[in-house]
Amino acid sequence: MDIHNSIQQKQTQSLNISNQIVQFLNILNMGRYELEDAIEAEAESNPVLEVDIKDDGIDWEEYFKKEKFNYDFDKNELVYADSYDYDFENMTSDEDSLYDELHGQIKIMNIDDRKRRVCDYLVDSLDEDGYLREKESDIADKLGVDFDLVEECIGLVQTLEPAGICARNLQECIILQLHSEGIYDDALEDIIVNNINLVANSNTRQLASKYKKKQEEIRDYLELIKSLEPRPAEKYFKNAIVYAYPDVVLEEDELGNLVVRPYNEKRLKLNISSYYRDLYITTDDPSVKAYIREKLSSAKRIINDVEDRKSTVIAIAEAMVEVQFNYFKYEGQLEPMTLQRIADMVGCHISTVSRGVNDKYILTNKGLYEIRSFFSGGLETEEGSMISISVVKDKLKDIIEHENKKKPLSDKKLEDMLRAEGFEIARRTVAKYREEMGYLSSSKRKEI
Repeated sequence: MDIHNSIQQKQTQSLNISNQIVQFLNILNMGRYELEDAIEAEAESNPVLEVDIKDDGIDWEEYFKKEKFNYDFDKNELVYADSYDYDFENMTSDEDSLYDELHGQIKIMNIDDRKRRVCDYLVDSLDEDGYLREKESDIADKLGVDFDLVEECIGLVQTLEPAGICARNLQECIILQLHSEGIYDDALEDIIVNNINLVANSNTRQLASKYKKKQEEIRDYLELIKSLEPRPAEKYFKNAIVYAYPDVVLEEDELGNLVVRPYNEKRLKLNISSYYRDLYITTDDPSVKAYIREKLSSAKRIINDVEDRKSTVIAIAEAMVEVQFNYFKYEGQLEPMTLQRIADMVGCHISTVSRGVNDKYILTNKGLYEIRSFFSGGLETEEGSMISISVVKDKLKDIIEHENKKKPLSDKKLEDMLRAEGFEIARRTVAKYREEMGYLSSSKRKEI
């Protein structure tokens, strides 16, 4: 056997994410106050960066009175929260009030007292990450209820906001968040359930081989997974109270066009220190020049990242308003709208949109709304068009509320009635929506 040494050229593809990209993605994912805290921390360590964060001086009451753009929001179309009442003093989110918020969501669910008691117990049992660590059997024994009832109530609590709440492990938490975004992918869920360690190690080659997919597809999966929140309740347990603050404003111009503009241009200003700029030009000390050059580069990067964050959020908000134009302009219904749809319109990855709507708010003349609340899945009608799931749920609710209480409708009958209205829907989907809205099965809704 002859053994020869040789030098060969070989092309391979690899994904290298620079520190600059990581920094931008982190900044894009931040809410307003988190961004301001990060910038202030950067300014403390970088004397070249000058930061001016002004207090909010807008007269909200006067703004709403003078604004001519007048449309009404159907609050049933949005994820309900007490903060949506038209009172700016209420348009804030107390980061220490997760339990109160969850109890408030349970309070408006159409469920019986026994089920509400179990749901309230589950909420009080969540740890600071938002996970349910107590065993279902122990909960059933402690409350003196059936195991199946505990399981059903866990499913109800898992439909509350924030998405991923009441999960029993990391895998379930991630999958709950995917479902909340309308993402159902068997291969992706199998990766999460059975190969979370490979995900943590970013082992794209092994995952690609195991699932017979291209490494690029696996990288997209991993990017999506890592854009989600592994601890959905973490932000609620910070010591400081953080108030919701608009990132963008929706207005109507003189020609009647809906216009989205950034709100932070008057509040947050970043500049390069003129003192250090002049010192860099005049100094003859190489060590001083090298130090200033490094700090100038760092300051310039964060200024560019903040500008890119603003333009990305604006692009996402503009796409969202375009999809929901009839809703904003003519008080129409919400259109089905997923993260992927907006990603396609903006021309970016779905994980970028997910970061771009995370903890971001839009100000209208009717109030302050979380951008994420306008996203919902869709259902196909018999004509082939798509309609928002919230519209289907409203119709389902109307049917159940007006049924004969002595002869409540079965899920199959509800399916038939919805199909007669033009909704292409399966019985299991009817059951899912019914449970999400807190309605019992027909046998348990029956009144004697």
